Amino acid sequence: MKLSKRFGAFLLAAVMLVSVLAACGKQEPAPTEAPAAQPTEAQAAATEAPTEGKEPVELTLWTTSRNSDEFTAERQAEFEATHPWIKLNLVVKEGDPGNEFYQAVAAGTAPDCINGSFTMMDKYISAGIVAPLNEYLDKWDETEQLDKSYLDMFKRDGNYYGIPYQVMPMLFAYNKALFEAAGVTEAPKTWDEALEAAKKVNSGDGQVAGYATLAAEWTEWFFQYYVWQAGGDLTKQNEDGTVELTFTDPAVIEAAKYYQKLSAEGVLPSDRTLKFGDLLDNFARGKIGMMPFAVDWVIDVANKGMDLDDLGLILPPAGPSGKSATAIAGDCWVINANTSKEKQDAAWEYISFITSKEERALYYENLASKGAIAPVTIPRTDMSITDFCLKIGLPSCPLLVRSAAWSSTARLTSVPMLTALCRRFCPAPMQIPRRNSLMCRHRPRRKFWLLSTKLTRSNAEQNRQNRQI
Repeated sequence: MKLSKRFGAFLLAAVMLVSVLAACGKQEPAPTEAPAAQPTEAQAAATEAPTEGKEPVELTLWTTSRNSDEFTAERQAEFEATHPWIKLNLVVKEGDPGNEFYQAVAAGTAPDCINGSFTMMDKYISAGIVAPLNEYLDKWDETEQLDKSYLDMFKRDGNYYGIPYQVMPMLFAYNKALFEAAGVTEAPKTWDEALEAAKKVNSGDGQVAGYATLAAEWTEWFFQYYVWQAGGDLTKQNEDGTVELTFTDPAVIEAAKYYQKLSAEGVLPSDRTLKFGDLLDNFARGKIGMMPFAVDWVIDVANKGMDLDDLGLILPPAGPSGKSATAIAGDCWVINANTSKEKQDAAWEYISFITSKEERALYYENLASKGAIAPVTIPRTDMSITDFCLKIGLPSCPLLVRSAAWSSTARLTSVPMLTALCRRFCPAPMQIPRRNSLMCRHRPRRKFWLLSTKLTRSNAEQNRQNRQI
């Protein structure tokens, strides 16, 4: 996939738009055995390598067909080559392995470690099904390079339970080619503007839907963002820690009315049984004008054949509250607390391998070589996604920064989604707070700011409402 200069500009703008934000979950078919990776020369040589007196261990991992590519197979083979006492048992589990891990532990069919959603972590930790990682982190020479802002999200009573892997925001995508053909010259900033644009983009014959949202599955996933944008929430946490549903909240009613309006105006897909994968397929094929969109889906739609020059990413249009609210998401590695100590040790060997700086660099270099970099956040202090933008001809941006607001105390009270913005690339005027300023190297003496998108809900609230893609 060859990147054009226009997509390069898009990607840099998207990287600027993102620092931390997120998204959701699936349930699909039962697991099947994954095809075995072909042994590399290093792996073959490892059969003769000493195992340092270690007993052989089989480590069961869940994977998905989405993640079962040649590069991943090569890296897993390299792991086995460098850890000859560990045999990987890869089981394909379509949907969201992290989301179904909870039920699998109860059934005794869970893997030894998984890559799961940020949003499931409170549930995992409260249930005691993930093992504390302190003994491993204390000895790992890369612990100090993990971004503590994210590592602390999974800390309870002094124990760490997850290793953050990647952070993704939930944004809003539109098809630039469809917009241009319909005479829409600007990306929508409000619900009303989005509806008007959708009317123009809509083909009227069912071939192109101006707008799409989930209706056949996980309806609360997208719907919650509209409730937040209307100024409310689907739940309320009481002082005693219990949660109360707020489905009669005026903001919930406003969000439901907007859904009704989209339907009444005929801008939604005529087939209301479309599932998440179907929406991505149709968006990639130019059959949908706009929809909520997580940044890591850039790679998915590119693989489905979409011209990335046609992809526009913006903050979600603001609702009646005037706020462009969305969520952060990400994934992290955890170890099954109910598996044996030998398997837990083997699981850590795999996690520390796959999350190491060297492996992370290889992963993003592989994506860069295919022109498939997505504007995600790498939760480490010693690398940034902009490092790999350089490999596809994009300049490194000095404004992709971390904020002190992401502290352990902030996690317990409010978690503002912080984005480093350079107005040189910002697609639309945005509200700027009065503090957290910095100088941009693109234009000396010009002041730029860190933006908060006003999502100030606790980590626990996010975990109750979000799902992992």
